[in-house]
Amino acid sequence: MIAAGPSEAPEEIVMPRLHRVLSLALACLTVVAGASAATAAPLLKRGVNFEIWQTWTGRDAFLAPEFDRNNFPDWMGRVDDRQLARLKAEGFDFVRLGIDAAALLWAGDDGAGPLIDRIVAATERLQALGFTVIVDLHLLPADEERPDGLEDVLGTDDHAPLLWDRYLGLVARVAARLAALPPDLTLLEPINEPNQDWSSHFRMTDRWPDQLAALAAAARAAAPTLTLVLTGGKSGGIDGLERLDPTPFAGDANIVWTFHYYEPMAVSHAGRPWLDDPGRYLTHLPYPAALVDDAAGKRLVREARARIAKGVADPKRRKELDAAVGEALDDYRATDAGPATIAADFQRVSDWAAGNGIPAGRVLLGEFGIYQNGADPAARIALIAATRAAAERQGFAWAVYDAGLTAAGEGFSVVGDNRTLALEPQVKAALGLAK
Repeated sequence: MIAAGPSEAPEEIVMPRLHRVLSLALACLTVVAGASAATAAPLLKRGVNFEIWQTWTGRDAFLAPEFDRNNFPDWMGRVDDRQLARLKAEGFDFVRLGIDAAALLWAGDDGAGPLIDRIVAATERLQALGFTVIVDLHLLPADEERPDGLEDVLGTDDHAPLLWDRYLGLVARVAARLAALPPDLTLLEPINEPNQDWSSHFRMTDRWPDQLAALAAAARAAAPTLTLVLTGGKSGGIDGLERLDPTPFAGDANIVWTFHYYEPMAVSHAGRPWLDDPGRYLTHLPYPAALVDDAAGKRLVREARARIAKGVADPKRRKELDAAVGEALDDYRATDAGPATIAADFQRVSDWAAGNGIPAGRVLLGEFGIYQNGADPAARIALIAATRAAAERQGFAWAVYDAGLTAAGEGFSVVGDNRTLALEPQVKAALGLAK
């Protein structure tokens, strides 16, 4: 899922200049060296994300002696091949396989080896069923239960990049193992939604290009022709991709460029319980935004305030949220969000790709979807359909977020039946998959 808001990177925490220069030089050298031996990048069209945990796991639970690390990723022991084959038959040609990169860091250098073995096993299992697989090192922001996160690797949100060198080593180890798998079925995405450069106002002060070059160099040194999935900063959205100069990678035939898209966030993330903001209470918004007339607006705000009254004990906070939900609804209506705004956003990506000589087929909409617990059912289907259609009109591949392998009907899940892994019929139609 895309970040809820910008992250501030302190100016005093910087990668040493020599390290940056050497990283960029190494990336350029390895790209040139690998280009002549490159194989064609895998062909991606329609994909689905596998969530990183079926049963959410923090560091202490993961490191406990009784934790079964042989069941990593944990869907491996919960879903059988018949179910996965049924999901494949729904019309997906690839899986973006989310792997909790923090768990690999928690395990330490020695403990990471068996976990990487399990990643390879999961990838081979999916490939045997006909899926192409993107191994997505899905590093998430840190919290109390899950330290050693995105900020500690990249040096964002007032964190020092204490784990940067370890993470480069991890990327190299995973790349080396994946290099032995079929090149037309295997890709590596070295990091998810890098929250870098939100506070950088000029390209010359951006830190992400050098960090991206170093990540790519680490992977390339271990796997010269493995296809890499790379993204821009600013949490991997369109703004970050547009801002990125891909020239250092121009000679590499095995690069796919990706971005995530959840606009309008007021609809796609309505009701999310992990943030205490107006979007948690202002739910079931119609889509497109033009469907919200004055009467509907008053009803939506009234219902939001009832949720606030029920769920927020502090009177001061209730008052703040009461005002904020009204403002949030006004902001949503002002966006005039609809298929035309998605098309305009995706045209920006298309223009960036064309201006840099990148074929549309090497651009991936890596995540889009709806948190359904707080969504209006009709709006959910309409937004999925509009986003998917806009991507296909531009010639982009796409991967919906997420399968919901063991959580049908909850969260971002598109699966309608945990027993068979069949899609919800309306979702299947919205994704344009064969009946």
